[in-house]
Amino acid sequence: MTKNHIPSPFIIDFEPIGKRAQSLPGETLADTALRAGIDLITSCNGLGVCTSCKVEVIEGELSPPTDNERIKLSKMKTSANLRLACQTTPRSNVRVFIPPGSLTQGQQLQVDGHYHPIELNTPFKTRSIEIDQPTLQDLRGDWERVYDAYFNFTGISLHATLTTHAEIPAQIRALDWKVKLLVHEFDFHHELVSILPVDADHYGLALDIGSTKIAAFLINLVSGEMVDQAGFMNPQIALGEDIINRINHAMHTPENAVRLRAMLIDRINQYLKEAFKKLKLDPSQLVDMVVVGNTAIHHLFCGLPTKSLGEAPYVPVILHNLAFSAVQHGIHIAPGARIYLPPNIAGYVGADHTSAILATRIQESDRSMCLIDIGTNTEISLIHNQRIHSCSCASGPAFEGAHIQDGMRAAPGAIDLVRIENDRIELSTIGQKPPSGICGSGILSVMSEMRRNQIIDRRGVFNPKHVLVDNEQKNLLLHKSSTGQEIRINRKDVNEVQLAKGAIRSGIEILCQKAGIQPDQIDHFLIAGAFGNYLDLGSAIEIGMFPDVPLERYAQIGNAAGAGARMLLVNHSQRTLAEKTSQEIDYVELTAEESFNDVYVSSLFMEKNANLSQLL
Repeated sequence: MTKNHIPSPFIIDFEPIGKRAQSLPGETLADTALRAGIDLITSCNGLGVCTSCKVEVIEGELSPPTDNERIKLSKMKTSANLRLACQTTPRSNVRVFIPPGSLTQGQQLQVDGHYHPIELNTPFKTRSIEIDQPTLQDLRGDWERVYDAYFNFTGISLHATLTTHAEIPAQIRALDWKVKLLVHEFDFHHELVSILPVDADHYGLALDIGSTKIAAFLINLVSGEMVDQAGFMNPQIALGEDIINRINHAMHTPENAVRLRAMLIDRINQYLKEAFKKLKLDPSQLVDMVVVGNTAIHHLFCGLPTKSLGEAPYVPVILHNLAFSAVQHGIHIAPGARIYLPPNIAGYVGADHTSAILATRIQESDRSMCLIDIGTNTEISLIHNQRIHSCSCASGPAFEGAHIQDGMRAAPGAIDLVRIENDRIELSTIGQKPPSGICGSGILSVMSEMRRNQIIDRRGVFNPKHVLVDNEQKNLLLHKSSTGQEIRINRKDVNEVQLAKGAIRSGIEILCQKAGIQPDQIDHFLIAGAFGNYLDLGSAIEIGMFPDVPLERYAQIGNAAGAGARMLLVNHSQRTLAEKTSQEIDYVELTAEESFNDVYVSSLFMEKNANLSQLL
């Protein structure tokens, strides 16, 4: 074969890991994944006789399926885009989604957050009742029997949805007419939610649906005990790393929007099925749900149009809280269970931030506090003199490894810490695995070290005279493996971090301007979110992402949105508080502020400063 006929190397994007790798001529997707340090399961060592390495092809041209692969996949009766990575070679640049079951180890997912214990207070009440069985002399309908038994016991009328009516015949007969009726006590009526065995407890589920990850909390609503918590990837990431991509995808065709919603519902049902099996629960025992997410996730989950979120002035369909039937929405739980979503604050400050504010209780503070929930879209709230200003920063996915040449998400093998001393580079990786890429905390760490060691200047430009700088490629070599795989930081990577950190710092500065204070007058900074929990605060200050104030003023609080969702689940009075608080927040549209451009440009510099506005 002549040189002209050697296949060109292709770029393979592996989601949801966020790892990009270059394939070698003739190698399979599995070969590329394993060489890139991705823990893909290959039980049959690439023979194609198992299906452990299945991946879903999102875009790109691949070799046609082998006869054996076609037989294996046809038995699975699943997506037409599914392929076996060990049997598939790329013929173009390719993007694939690796299901959780095809990975030996999951990603580092932040699930828990600082949680304030709160009184158990739900509107659910139970009544253990024996229902009269039908006879030739008593031909009442099944609903009438349940209604009469409840009324005779309580003196209160009972209501039920059509979905609940449909479940009654099978349930009362399966339980031999001795049942526990679980009702939701509304102000003016009681509504039947579920029919349970007399000795059964009932449960609720709180979900924090992030752009990348989903955190789930399963709570016993009798005791208040959390019986299960889990973190798993948001499958929508296969159709777009950030929210803007998903909004554009949903706007393209109605079918796309339906698919995005279905992906979420299917993944939630999959989690529930696994949890029910593990805990030996029946779906009828799950009687309440709380869901929080940013405004776009909120709309996609609810099946609401997202077009207005993608076009100026970026207004949502609804800001108000929502509550609707879980079963009719496709969630397989108790027939009368409802899903509650707290209010959104603005087009890009969603119900998850409302939930985070509730969890931190900053609205109750008489001190100046700044809540920063970092993600692909960062939400910031500043409270000063009992007044809350909030904004949204388009920080982008750089801190999740996207748009970084050798970036990846926080999975085993990701570099999460870099130290440079005396021109020597020291690395730490997640799981102490051989380095395969660099994740958000590592990216922030290396930027700080490069600045501290004058490898880059305040503009982010490489110092060509520094001994560690590769002047030919104009970058910094962090690691080279025995197989020749290199992990580098280049000028474009630095620029991506500048844009992300500049957006966050601009948000802090503008909110301080609205409140009439300087950043060093803020008493406490609360750093929330998955990336916020793992980042090194000193590194963030070193490059000017956060104000240069004493570290004692900073606290990393984990998943505040998830903690707030739990509070909304176990104590319904918190829902009223969340609705009241959201209406009192002053939303600030950063790009509409006269000083924004100057503040943003100044925020791009890689240098620490307590009060950036003093330089304007």
